[in-house]
Amino acid sequence: MTPLANLYDLFGPFYEPVFMKRAAWALLLLTVATSASGVIVVNRRMAFFPDAVGHSIFAGVALALILQTNIQLTVLALGLIIGLTIIFLVGRSHLAHDTVIGLVFSGAVALGLALVSRQPQATAGLSRFFLGDVLTVGDVQVLALMALAVISFLFLWAFTNKLTLNSIIRPISLKPDLSEYLFGAYLALVVVVSVQAVGVLLVTALLVAPAATGRVMAASFKGMFWASIISGILAGQIGLWASFQPEINTTTGATVVIVNVLFFALAVGYRRIVPVKG
Repeated sequence: MTPLANLYDLFGPFYEPVFMKRAAWALLLLTVATSASGVIVVNRRMAFFPDAVGHSIFAGVALALILQTNIQLTVLALGLIIGLTIIFLVGRSHLAHDTVIGLVFSGAVALGLALVSRQPQATAGLSRFFLGDVLTVGDVQVLALMALAVISFLFLWAFTNKLTLNSIIRPISLKPDLSEYLFGAYLALVVVVSVQAVGVLLVTALLVAPAATGRVMAASFKGMFWASIISGILAGQIGLWASFQPEINTTTGATVVIVNVLFFALAVGYRRIVPVKG
């Protein structure tokens, strides 16, 4: 019995066997962190940010093999560099976030391909980083996601108001302040830690889809924030449960993404019938 067994058992009979309980906890912790962070991501038009950082893992693994360094630390360091570079270039170039992210994303992919051409064995096992499999997470990944959830709570508690205000009143011509560099580093940390557990596809969807649903459903930032978290948690758990049903029997990550997209579609349809007040 693992030290986390009692925690896993809190899900009781809802999920069996134990790997399903681990996956449920991983998704719960992940969706809380990503859904809350995604509100800022969507409002600041940074939807491609997780893709840019996530795809740097391709380069990070190859670089670690070339330099003979620790893969996890190298991937994390490169992810942080990519995140901070995006914030820096936004201030220096006076371009919008989505433009800069698109350029850095292309550069990250190209760097990965260039390094892999020198170190072909880096491709082994990379599919799990991109596609992911939340059903295979272990205790170490669950503990990492717990730590990430705590960091997310502390960071968002301290900086959400500042970052939101900056996105409203701060002209694009002004250089980013310290809070924005910290947000770039924090968001890169969220992506890198999460990707190593569940893959790029799922992390990107969990950062964008719940926040987009919350934005459609709510008339205020506070409403969007809570609607995003609720939507993300529900989509994660429903997707996990549905993927394990014999009648459905689909990949868990893809099913969670589909449920998130369905929630967004339902929110859009609902708002066409019942417009937002306020």
